[in-house]
Amino acid sequence: MRFRDGDIPGFHRHMRFGNESGHHGRGGMIRLYILHSLRKEPKTGYDLIKEISDKTGGTWVPSKGTLYPMLRKMEDEGLIRISGTGTRSKNIYEITDGGNDLLERTIRHRREAGEKMYMFRKIFSEIFGRNNTPAWENLSDIHHLLENIPPEKEAKATEITGRCLEELRRLAEDESGNS
Repeated sequence: MRFRDGDIPGFHRHMRFGNESGHHGRGGMIRLYILHSLRKEPKTGYDLIKEISDKTGGTWVPSKGTLYPMLRKMEDEGLIRISGTGTRSKNIYEITDGGNDLLERTIRHRREAGEKMYMFRKIFSEIFGRNNTPAWENLSDIHHLLENIPPEKEAKATEITGRCLEELRRLAEDESGNS
């Protein structure tokens, strides 16, 4: 399944991403990812398209007609800038201080929204789905705890959750084999 540019299932209101004026337009997820990616290192538009395609297994590939106007708009908004020219005269983009500030504010807002969602998880679960079993409660608690694990303990958390995932896979395989 491929998604249209800007259409990400489950992209809820608290995940919207606005520009400096607070305007929430289409393409919020891609704008957020561009800033995130450019924070790691400067890239060309082609590099960004390829990276997004790779990370989504090809299910979400922004078109050039979407990405390049968005890059120009983000440059006009002061979120990114052209840092140089690469091979074949391709612009290399980097994040600005303004872009970094906006990314940090968005991440902080998302974490705060996640905290609120966690507090109301039982109510949401009861209203929106059948996922109100003790196993799903545990999963919600695990997710919440993982959000607060300090970096120096991430390796241990990965080991623990990896073992849990392996056991759940075995359990699912046992069930599918016995059906």
